[in-house]
Amino acid sequence: MVIGPAEYGPDSGIPSYSWISASARTYAEVLAGDDMWTSCRLVTQDELRTADGVMQAVQEVADQTEPDDVFMVVYVGHGAHWRDLPGPQVHFSVESSRRDSPWTWLSSWYLYRAMRKSEAKLKVLIADCCYSNELPKLGGSPDALGILDEGSCVLTATKNDWHYADAEGCPALPYPLSECTPFSGHLLNVLLRGTEDPNEQLTLGMVHDAVQAGMHRCVTSHDVPNMTLNGARERTRLFTNRMDPALRRRPPGLPVGTAEWVETLMRPQDVDLDLSNLLRDPRQTGKVVATLYEQRSDGGRAIAHEINKQANEQFAPREFARYWNQVERALRR
Repeated sequence: MVIGPAEYGPDSGIPSYSWISASARTYAEVLAGDDMWTSCRLVTQDELRTADGVMQAVQEVADQTEPDDVFMVVYVGHGAHWRDLPGPQVHFSVESSRRDSPWTWLSSWYLYRAMRKSEAKLKVLIADCCYSNELPKLGGSPDALGILDEGSCVLTATKNDWHYADAEGCPALPYPLSECTPFSGHLLNVLLRGTEDPNEQLTLGMVHDAVQAGMHRCVTSHDVPNMTLNGARERTRLFTNRMDPALRRRPPGLPVGTAEWVETLMRPQDVDLDLSNLLRDPRQTGKVVATLYEQRSDGGRAIAHEINKQANEQFAPREFARYWNQVERALRR
């Protein structure tokens, strides 16, 4: 879901920025057009008026999540961090917020709580606001209630001690992305254009690296984003790679033989290896799975379990018999 409060009262002391609302609308359009996402909820103008309205919308979506879902919240707006409050934390603006009145802002603690209690297997927060670099510290310690739990990722517009996120659009980006905030514009540019990576999907790590590289190369000076993972994998695939396959890099050469397959599978990778070529040969697949089991390492067994799962789903009975014959030999040793 996408949250983008952009309009504030004349006596609020908070500037209204068209780039915020343009970013929110574009996120909603891009995500709705990606087949990897089943739905995208843009928080309405009425809901953006109050913290209660925003949290009612967040809770509604959180309650609908199931264990196999990914729950992603995108916030574009103003952020504040009052250190003189008990347990200092980042606050998000809503359209009735006032500059020096913390109680009129939305505590990120409440957003984290709703996300943490959802049943989704992965929770992702993208925060484009000032002080977003303080979000991973929310709660102060790993066992505090304020942090997101295992299986979460926080991607922020600011990093380290740089607290201020630019709102005015980046002129180096093509229209309409130039009408968005710089961080969101560059992120949306990656989602719309894709990357030269040969894979059909973009992972958490690929998106972060591509946005960071794009902002580094940009002729306009930008801060770079930050990503904090808590039990989530950088290799988790979230978005469709929209770049024309003809313009992408060629995939690396395929492994040959059992030893090379095992070595490749055990090597840390930026993306999950495509197993379709291995699964074309049931006997070879069985030898690879058997060798992975023989290694008696958690990583090897996890990969073996995944291959075995795909073999069960894809092999016809005779093919599966050839595959399992190789595995069974190893398990008897």
